[in-house]
Amino acid sequence: MARSLASPRAQRGVALLGLLAVAVMVLGSVLASRLNAASQFVAVNLDENARALAKAKQALIGWMAVNAASNDANPGRLPCPEAPAYYGDPTQEGIAAPSCTLPAVGRLPWRTLGLDRLVDAASEPLWYVVSPGWALPNVASTLTINSDSVGQLTLDGDEAVALVIAPGPVLAAQAGTGCTAWNQARPASGAPDLRNYLECENATSPADASFVSRRTGVRFNDQVLRISAAELIPSLEAAIADRMQRQIAPSMRSAAYTSAVYSGLPGGSPAPRLFPYPRPFEDPTASSYLGVSGSINPQGLLPFNSIA
Repeated sequence: MARSLASPRAQRGVALLGLLAVAVMVLGSVLASRLNAASQFVAVNLDENARALAKAKQALIGWMAVNAASNDANPGRLPCPEAPAYYGDPTQEGIAAPSCTLPAVGRLPWRTLGLDRLVDAASEPLWYVVSPGWALPNVASTLTINSDSVGQLTLDGDEAVALVIAPGPVLAAQAGTGCTAWNQARPASGAPDLRNYLECENATSPADASFVSRRTGVRFNDQVLRISAAELIPSLEAAIADRMQRQIAPSMRSAAYTSAVYSGLPGGSPAPRLFPYPRPFEDPTASSYLGVSGSINPQGLLPFNSIA
């Protein structure tokens, strides 16, 4: 019986299909390996940025607390960003501006915070945003920061007092909703333009109060860390409590309040040692901080000018 044999051409076709299958498998393995390596590289960068951002956040909270516990006339305030004129000056870089137009966006004042120069995975210095009401808009300004104060910034809709941002490498930012097209550049001198470092809502110029941590549909590589009022207030309250123990309580304990200070107090010799009357609650920014004798309500503002 005669056997049916495939033609040489058919055999070559089968061999080519086999080689193609092998090539596809090899290419797929190479692509998978590269994608996995790229994914690991991105993860490493994100982790490196996260560590730098966390260090900056803790330094900002610590700076605020140390100053609030000392003689800061505006306890609770945060520093302004680095003064733009110091960019490129190795002896001045990282020093905060004494005052700033708020909301203020600029480079992190690492030297003022007592840090080494913090950079992200792209070797770019970190950026920093501070809310109105939490930094000095001018050197003679007075801030009113209380336990119920909140930030006037938002990150993805959530309240924020300050933000720290890893800007990442340069991008050709695409136009889109909330984004203006911008080909980023990083000049070595001159005041830095925030649009060369941040993208989309984060790069509004002049700065507004709305920021984002992610975008879809356009190129975006800002990595943002939020500092909320809830994270700042406990450290501020602890600092103020310590300051009161060291600066106010001793004065109240050592003073002798007599009719020379308040009328209507009992006389006698020696003069009775009494605590001062409080100042009735009123606008702290307009108060004289003088105690009022005979107050029915024993609560109020601390009578600083009666203690002194």
